[in-house]
Amino acid sequence: MTEAEHISAEQMERIADSFRAGVEVYARENSPLYSALARLGADDPEIVEMACHAMASAPPVHLFTSVHFMLLGGIDDPLARYFPTLAETPLSPEEAFSHFRRFCLTHRDELLDVMRSRPVQMTYVERCRSVIAPLCHVADLAGEPLNLIEIGCSAGVLLTFDRYAYEMREGEKFGPADAPFMLKGDLTGGPDLRIPQIGKRIGMDLNIIDPAVEEDRRWMLATCFPELLDQQRRLAEAMDIVASTDITWLEGDALARISEALALAPDPVCVYHSACLFYWPQEAKLALDELLCEASRTRTIYRFGSEPSERYDEQMSGRNDTENIRKSTGPNGEITYTCYEGGTMDRKILAESYATLGKTIWID
Repeated sequence: MTEAEHISAEQMERIADSFRAGVEVYARENSPLYSALARLGADDPEIVEMACHAMASAPPVHLFTSVHFMLLGGIDDPLARYFPTLAETPLSPEEAFSHFRRFCLTHRDELLDVMRSRPVQMTYVERCRSVIAPLCHVADLAGEPLNLIEIGCSAGVLLTFDRYAYEMREGEKFGPADAPFMLKGDLTGGPDLRIPQIGKRIGMDLNIIDPAVEEDRRWMLATCFPELLDQQRRLAEAMDIVASTDITWLEGDALARISEALALAPDPVCVYHSACLFYWPQEAKLALDELLCEASRTRTIYRFGSEPSERYDEQMSGRNDTENIRKSTGPNGEITYTCYEGGTMDRKILAESYATLGKTIWID
């Protein structure tokens, strides 16, 4: 039995739906190339079949990212002329699909190997805009220096949030004088903002990205949508900062290693995650709560998450129809805060966010 024969018609249709949903989602996130590839890919069985081997939560973008990764590695192919990262004057996205399809079929085995070995670990330095306010909130409650444990740390960019400058409210600029860039956002409400003093930094991920390794850096840059050149430049600068920062890396399942991470982190400790638990099954999320509750019998543990909302999950996985996606203008993320103390937990929603816009509305 071939690999393809293990894929059911139901799975094929579900993945095709995720391509159809991606047409609007990628266009909204400023990637006309991926939007065009998703539109035509949805009706191409061979492309859909390849995406069936990708991460379940983001199959089209996992395939697109793997193609981008291979092209950034120096493969000389006409498809590269459609990627703004590879062509000074890229060709029209609407004409890219035939080249994309040929590339995928020609390099099928290599692409499947990439998808099996490298999960989607998309991160932008701009995501720090959604963690600065909750980190200030936790620091106000817990004290400083705040010790950090990031679940799903990817390349560690969010663990170095304090090395960048910010303007989250008009005219309120803060951050180190030697910051390589300023991140501008739109925060309504929330705590007074500053750069909290940070103690120990611990990063946990199934696949740790080493910014000093060329292929790891290339994978991170490939996860950025190819049109977002400024974001890619800032990510490359941030990875240089990560490479020179003292971070303790723990590779593996967060549920298996969270106790070890907590043992390494003095008080006060803040566990956090961004666009990570979005990919976890519900039973794993509950197991994390149980582990943190148990650990809180001897110490207080603070946690916040900045995660896509259920609405965004439905869009990316194709469980929402295209018309609803087109009309959807509400927030696509939320920031939650949890305090674990004495074996119990107290959770509340702090804010709603519009991740692409850098907009956060504090509701607590």
